[in-house]
Amino acid sequence: MSNTKQNKPSRASFSFAAIDPYVDNKMILPVERFVSGKDLVEWGNRNSYPEYLLDLYNNVPTLRSIINGNIDFITGNDVSIFPLTDHLPNGQMNNRGDNIREQIKDIAKDYEIYGGFALQIIRNLIGMVAEVYYIDMRYLRTNKEGNVFYYCEDWSKSGKKDVIVYPAFMPNLKWDTLDDEQRNRNASSILYVKNVHTQVYPAPLYAASIKACEIERLIDDFHINSLQNQFVSSAIINFNNGDPGDEMKKEIEDAINEKFAGAANGGRIMLSFNKNKESATDIVEFEVKDFGERYKALSEHSRQQIFTAFRANPNLFGIPTEGNGFANEQYAESFKLYNRTQIQPVQRLIADTYDKIYSTKGVLTIVPFSMDGETEDNIN
Repeated sequence: MSNTKQNKPSRASFSFAAIDPYVDNKMILPVERFVSGKDLVEWGNRNSYPEYLLDLYNNVPTLRSIINGNIDFITGNDVSIFPLTDHLPNGQMNNRGDNIREQIKDIAKDYEIYGGFALQIIRNLIGMVAEVYYIDMRYLRTNKEGNVFYYCEDWSKSGKKDVIVYPAFMPNLKWDTLDDEQRNRNASSILYVKNVHTQVYPAPLYAASIKACEIERLIDDFHINSLQNQFVSSAIINFNNGDPGDEMKKEIEDAINEKFAGAANGGRIMLSFNKNKESATDIVEFEVKDFGERYKALSEHSRQQIFTAFRANPNLFGIPTEGNGFANEQYAESFKLYNRTQIQPVQRLIADTYDKIYSTKGVLTIVPFSMDGETEDNIN
């Protein structure tokens, strides 16, 4: 039997190593995974989906512009609430001093970013609502039934000591029928409002345009780093002295990409490991025609996708469209339609939420947003 080592025939005389599946590596999906033994459903991989959405809001200009505009529209020109609790100063919702307008802005922001909002309801000794606090949606998780809530400000490092458990808020609770343990448990509860009922957690209105948000963010990253790198173009580096093996190729690729590649460096390097060519390493630059025009078209496309997800006209948010004059009459009609289809439903949802808290109709009044003093009917 021969001891001669037989080499397997290679598929080709070279191999490439520069694949970076951005969607798989960077985008967080809104998967809901039940955590065995914890009665808790994760919101995204490792509970990271809300943080991902907040990061998009902070870094995608078009998305931020629309959301901030919607917050102003939802909050309107004025907000008032009645009845107020007797022991708090006029206009305050809790002992922290939050007024109702501030609270509406906070929950409107969460609704626009995450598709839902949450409030902490504090009852007094006789079971009446004494205080209402805004709760950041990022920090809340729940069980499949939605009747228990878990609060933690860092879910990536959460432990038993870091998580606070709350029951779901129950309106019209018969306080006098509860024993002391039940009263203590329900003295502080969570009212959780979401825009969908077919899943545990809400979904943002712009969910279908998240890829467009990523494109806009990457374009900005690419351009700023291209300036820093003096517009060095992408390139292929050919290593012509054989295949060093998968481990060494990965080490070489990581070292080069860390220094030069990706949107964070304004370019992308492709490595080619070849069998020969006198053991030389060649650098071949790509020549891309109409590079600026391609990025401009891509930027415009992604922006339009985001506005489409919100069913919004860019002119309403101070972003004029090219070649399209926008008269005052057009603006008024466009805003009127947007207000009735996108803003008023959210205002009514918020108003209904406060009705539920106080078990009374019409406790919250939102004076609609307007620029000229002409308003539609108040939202109660």
